[in-house]
Amino acid sequence: MRLAIISDIHANLEALTAVLEDIRLQQADRIVCLGDIVGYGADPAACLALVREHAGICVLGNHDAAVFAAHQRAYFNPFALAAVRWTAEQLSAEDVAFLRGLPYRISFENMLFVHSAPRAPEEWDYVFSGMEARMQARHFFERLCFVGHSHIPGVYPLDSGVRDYTPVDRFLINVGSVGQPRDREWHSAYGLLDTVAGSYEARRVAYDVETAMRKIRDAGLPERLAERLRSGE
Repeated sequence: MRLAIISDIHANLEALTAVLEDIRLQQADRIVCLGDIVGYGADPAACLALVREHAGICVLGNHDAAVFAAHQRAYFNPFALAAVRWTAEQLSAEDVAFLRGLPYRISFENMLFVHSAPRAPEEWDYVFSGMEARMQARHFFERLCFVGHSHIPGVYPLDSGVRDYTPVDRFLINVGSVGQPRDREWHSAYGLLDTVAGSYEARRVAYDVETAMRKIRDAGLPERLAERLRSGE
């Protein structure tokens, strides 16, 4: 099985469509979405429609939750808060119902999918390092755990002595962000797992970033949300 794992689309339609095309070219059998479909970008409804069409598995992200639960916005910075308020006005009742129905975690074929971290997905903890990944290891029993949330890709071995990906050892893998990478690289990020070949690939995809930036400005969203797309930070 070839499994494509996407996360943190953040209403960036140009990035999502480019990634979906790359996934098609890679002949993935299934797509998993790790949440944060909306927030920051200018096309929340269109991105939701594409995720609902293409992703067979999807979990809840914190920006998704903030659309329908005001208390989830308490720690948002002013840019994120402005974006989530705008986003909530763009979505239909059906869109909001879909987000509300998403689970925090899904386990599938010895893999765990969460947006943030397996210890307590609803607390939206970040995983930035191998040490933080190893601290999460005892909170799930599956061989692989896939996360997003930090927008920074990383493959973290959980077994001692392991450095690179193998098809037998345990790993926590951050697939990065489709719509708003933050590793100083603007290309969209997603993960491609091949269970037959026993491989994992962190893929990067170019997209029309200038159009995505222009649409954010045209929507009246904060300029910072446009600028950071090109800088990847």
